Amino acid sequence: MPTSRVCTKCHVEKPFVEFSNAPRGKYGIKSSCKECDARRHKAQYEPHPRLGPRRPPLVATESKACRKCGVVKTIGDFSLSRKATATQNAVYRSYCKACSSEQAMQWYRDNPGRTIANKRKFNLATLYGITLQQYEDMLRAQGGVCAICGSAPTMARKTQHGGRLTVDHCHDKGHVRGLLCHRCNRALGLLGDDPVILRKAISYLLRTKEGAVRQGGQ
Repeated sequence: MPTSRVCTKCHVEKPFVEFSNAPRGKYGIKSSCKECDARRHKAQYEPHPRLGPRRPPLVATESKACRKCGVVKTIGDFSLSRKATATQNAVYRSYCKACSSEQAMQWYRDNPGRTIANKRKFNLATLYGITLQQYEDMLRAQGGVCAICGSAPTMARKTQHGGRLTVDHCHDKGHVRGLLCHRCNRALGLLGDDPVILRKAISYLLRTKEGAVRQGGQ
């Protein structure tokens, strides 16, 4: 059986892989090659004219019935599901804002685990610009402990701080520096992330500790 054929359009012999499948065609492929088919389709393509708005834009005084509670309310009581464009009107949700809020709260009550996970992903993305996977990679690289004191979240901290290390970031440039326990992260914040003050604090602790030892020896 041959492995190539001549295209009936460009009259060039090409391998079978250059032809589209056609169960009823010779050798199970089309008589014209893919390149010629694409050229023909492009030449015949005529874009459809864009249609204008099918109805006049809605105004705030117009009303709409909520499909959940059945109450007729003004359009301002419904959230947008699609904003208005040059050729399309705005589309409002079927449920009013009150019913949508109640539905969302019910979902949160029925799915507490997913609610916490979604909130955590949202906070990591909006506050620090990282994903949950990036957080887990950082935690794994640090051995699961604080980057400063080397302690892991304890059960006592789990109740107050979720049992997870806090994301530490530079307040000036915004980039993430590492994962810290709540105590170390709070200490850096209270000292203004200032290395000079931190060095002075270390010197102070060492100096006063030595003085306390000498006084105790006397």
